[in-house]
Amino acid sequence: MTHGSDSQGGAEGALGATVRRDQWGIAHVEAQTAEAAFAAQGWVAADDRIWQMEWDRRRAMGRWSEVVGMAGAREDAFFRRLGLAAISQTDYEALETRTRAMCEAYARGVNRWLADHAEALPPEFEHHPAPPEPWEPWHCVAVYKLRHIFMGTLTRKLWRGRIMAQAGPDAVMATVGDIEADAAMVPGDAPRPDLLADAASVLDASAADMAALAAAMDSDGASNSWALSGGRTASGKPLLAGDPHRGIEFPNVYHQCHLRCDEFDAIGMGFPGVPGFPHFGHNAEVAWGITHGMCDDTDVFVERFEEGSALGEPWRTEKLEIRGEGTVEVLCGATPRGPVVLGDPADGLALSMQWTGMFGADTTLDAIWPMLVSRSTSELIEAVRPWVLPVNNLLAADHSGAIAFKIRGRVIERSPASRWTPVPGTDEFAWDGLAPVPFEELPRWSDPARGYLVTANNRTADGGPFISLDFAGPSRHDRICELLAPMSDATVADMSAIHADVTSLVAPKVLGLILEYAVECGHELSHTLLDMLADWDQAMTADSAPATIYAVVKRRLIEAIVERLGIAGAQLGAAGWPPAAEASRMAAGAATRMLCERNLDAVPGLDNPIARRMAASACVDETAAELTQRLGGDPQEWTWGRVHRMASPHPLASALAAARDLHPPVDGCAGDGDTVRQGGTAPETGERAIHGSVARYAFDLGDWDNSGWVVPHGVSGVRGSGHDLDQRQAWLDCELIPMAYSPQAVASVTAHEYEI
Repeated sequence: MTHGSDSQGGAEGALGATVRRDQWGIAHVEAQTAEAAFAAQGWVAADDRIWQMEWDRRRAMGRWSEVVGMAGAREDAFFRRLGLAAISQTDYEALETRTRAMCEAYARGVNRWLADHAEALPPEFEHHPAPPEPWEPWHCVAVYKLRHIFMGTLTRKLWRGRIMAQAGPDAVMATVGDIEADAAMVPGDAPRPDLLADAASVLDASAADMAALAAAMDSDGASNSWALSGGRTASGKPLLAGDPHRGIEFPNVYHQCHLRCDEFDAIGMGFPGVPGFPHFGHNAEVAWGITHGMCDDTDVFVERFEEGSALGEPWRTEKLEIRGEGTVEVLCGATPRGPVVLGDPADGLALSMQWTGMFGADTTLDAIWPMLVSRSTSELIEAVRPWVLPVNNLLAADHSGAIAFKIRGRVIERSPASRWTPVPGTDEFAWDGLAPVPFEELPRWSDPARGYLVTANNRTADGGPFISLDFAGPSRHDRICELLAPMSDATVADMSAIHADVTSLVAPKVLGLILEYAVECGHELSHTLLDMLADWDQAMTADSAPATIYAVVKRRLIEAIVERLGIAGAQLGAAGWPPAAEASRMAAGAATRMLCERNLDAVPGLDNPIARRMAASACVDETAAELTQRLGGDPQEWTWGRVHRMASPHPLASALAAARDLHPPVDGCAGDGDTVRQGGTAPETGERAIHGSVARYAFDLGDWDNSGWVVPHGVSGVRGSGHDLDQRQAWLDCELIPMAYSPQAVASVTAHEYEI
């Protein structure tokens, strides 16, 4: 397949749009009607990402194992038991007529591309048993849901349930730490919700259930975004910038595109398979961007069944067609709490779940069209009233100079007991009769006197409804505020400098503990390493050797904590659930908070100064030995970029050995999980970067053509297309490529033009 080919196919079924591809392969679509623009977006998305769309669609339908065999069976079983395909179809039928027409047009564009390229599919399909089936409009809903179900609290509650079983209530509370000590994004005088209400008694009462559960048995995201008012910028108009963080994969999760028609002129990043720009973009008047709101959107219930009891309707058996293995039957059914998704009722114990994305109609896609035609921050905020999934921190800026923040999405407050771990499968915890928090009661903040807004997954507000126990720590939020506070004539270049910032506000806290307690080291290099750490500027640059030493000592301290708590692994209802790397990342986040707060009293074997001296000294000695073996005997050469490598696995290549050539290359990069420039790691995978910025953007409301963006690889998901990796170096260098918007700017960067 040739990416961005100018083959028009037959005249019959023409979509009525012009596509101009710029030098990075990004499509700028021009059409008369919105219907034609959405159809063209579907065509362009298929041209760039048809395999990724097929992958997401198959997973949502529980049919990925038809391609990769047993490697996809566990995930397929989960989505079949959840009933995601049926839920998506039902939600699609409940959408507004205008929204369904948008999805129908998008599907028509995808199918037009499939018809024109049946003999020129991307190389991934050489490993598929069949070509892609026609795209149906409801698939847009299914793909969107799939991309967000694991961003909630499902895996965190399962993980904390294991901690409960292994280490007890005090350890569970220690993993959360003192959330209320963190600065909230939106200050206020309203009464704070008690995030820790009745925690000890609730967890004590749940201990027996968790022990029984343990015997029986996409990941949340992180992001940065910020907005500056015109009083702090060189143009006198606002700047809106940010970078979403997710697991880094190839193809990249976001797809750059530009749609111009009589109804709107919008540019942004969307999900392949979903029309519009739900997360990041701008039209002629207003710009928007989001971070994950970290909302507690899922409850998990421990369901008890009489051993050997028969399960009648509506329980059913579905068959998974496992490539190369035959058929596997999956028992599917529900309790009054929700569908059973993990475990086997025949064993007497299983887990059901409830999720805001399936509790009532999901009307998220009804917000997309109103967003595209909004003319101000107020109109944009009103446009997202139908938003359900996920709960986001929405930032907006408009040409009048306004900047605004709003929590959007379905927030459902439940009993405090539900915040922590799986809860008993009883009527007490069912969601029957619950209603979402009214849109007007979700936090909002407009035009603050300080002249800027910042969101980084941190605690949202001092008052208002309960959102979550699982906010990110304050380090990224506080660092961005430090950088913005002195700015008075900011430019897009200044926004790029913030994107690139690698100073850690966590490092000084962890270093203080290391330098205080690591006093009994025995390795010949250990005191050299401690001297290097004492002189370090706490910047996680690629050429820094102290950054490497810090990261490995910290990793070993984290391992010491989780091993002593008995939570080094996770086996919850299915082999490797949550996935080992995800469980390890959650454990690392909890242990880091304990280190920062010096809250180690709940950790057996680290609850006194002597034990901490022994453990810290041992971690430094082990770091010296490990890095000598890995990188040689000269600590000055142990630079961060040598060990902090960004792998971007291709899902098909990870599942099938025959597709290994689809993996993109591996590169060293700066930053870590606590810095603005995200490069998150997990102890399970060492210093490899597994979590990072999957896009960066800066919107300049003084001159849209001065805006910029970048993704880790390129706009195309077709390996060898020429636009699959052409943004990679700019991403590694934290540079933005131009975001052409005006007709004149688009014409100046056009490399190919064709009609579809």
